[in-house]
Amino acid sequence: MNRKIIIRNRRNHNERLELTLDEFKAKFKNELKLAIESYKSDKERKNFLPPFVKPTPNYERDFYFSLRWNFNNYARTQYYIAQ
Repeated sequence: MNRKIIIRNRRNHNERLELTLDEFKAKFKNELKLAIESYKSDKERKNFLPPFVKPTPNYERDFYFSLRWNFNNYARTQYYIAQ
């Protein structure tokens, strides 16, 4: 099953893209990279454990687990995931 991700423009609500996950990753490569870095920074800032006790999570995997919410809140772009 190849689900489509529906992307909309925040400024021009008539602009709509339907992309597969691979197409989405290719088209929004820079935005995703910055969003994942922002997500990682936010999660590390909330972790007050000393360095030798801190877990080493896979932030990219965690980011994609809730892709819609994370992209819409951490990406600095005029696009958002509608569905």
